[in-house]
Amino acid sequence: MEFDVFGIENPLIDLLATVSEEFLERQGLTKNTMVLVEQERFQALLAALSGTDIHPEPGGSCANTLLGIAQLGGRTAYCGKAGRDDYGRLYVEKLRAAGVEPYIQTDGHLTGSTVILVTPDAARTMNTYLGACQDLSPADLPLDALRASRWLYITGYLWDTPTQQEAALLALRTAQEAGIPVAMSLSDPFCVGRHHADFVDILRRYVTLVFANREEALALTGQETAQEAYRALRGWCGGAAVTLGAAGALAGEGEEMIYAEAVPVLPVDTTGAGDAFAAGFLYGKTTGASLLQCARLGNAFAAQVVQKMGPRLAGDVRALLADVLERPRG
Repeated sequence: MEFDVFGIENPLIDLLATVSEEFLERQGLTKNTMVLVEQERFQALLAALSGTDIHPEPGGSCANTLLGIAQLGGRTAYCGKAGRDDYGRLYVEKLRAAGVEPYIQTDGHLTGSTVILVTPDAARTMNTYLGACQDLSPADLPLDALRASRWLYITGYLWDTPTQQEAALLALRTAQEAGIPVAMSLSDPFCVGRHHADFVDILRRYVTLVFANREEALALTGQETAQEAYRALRGWCGGAAVTLGAAGALAGEGEEMIYAEAVPVLPVDTTGAGDAFAAGFLYGKTTGASLLQCARLGNAFAAQVVQKMGPRLAGDVRALLADVLERPRG
């Protein structure tokens, strides 16, 4: 296989800023959610942040996960659409430098961006301007590269525009025909609300492993507890991993179900925690780790990420996670 994980989603430049609860209230934003914004609203938010330190980093949920897998030693590829601008060029350069093979098409729109507002309690509120991302179409998919991969990884954010949906469905059908397992992240509770029926259908028809945090799992299943939501998700697809923040994670596949305790840390910024969990978990899957080992690696990766600003780690990630990586894999 050429790639361990092939991902498709939105190439976005993350613009991170620390703000107060009052700033969110003045802007009419609901904490800890993601909303799509038009270019005018995007520019207005940037104007409101004038004088605030803003940290730009190439991002997007799927890309964060693929970069994490690459840091652990996995082979990954990423497909999406960016603009023919400085941010688009930077995005491709950063992916390639990090060991992720970029299959990024470009057009005349601006590269998409996400304004990530971090409050003192480490919650993040995301405002995403999709820009060129929303133009991704089935013609942009490198299907031969997908067929040469061990896993396909997608996120719910692909359902926010019709052409992205078409591209995602083609990728899912291609993976199914090639016998490639599919992992999907539900992405965000509001995303679940926008596409509830579609997500249930996709999980039932195509998905091997679904990632969700507690809020997303409850929103999709209509259950009242994380355990009940987990069981509902398992009824729709072969495997599920539900993250519970500081309470750890539930995961299962086949007849097996496990609980993995979280790594106790003091969070600074929870941006990318779920992406990091998925990176650790999927890396474990591609290397033959046990289900418990996959969840432990996901928790350990997420614990490292939330102790810093931004969605990803720098430096030798394998060294940071050595205690978990060196545990028996069975």
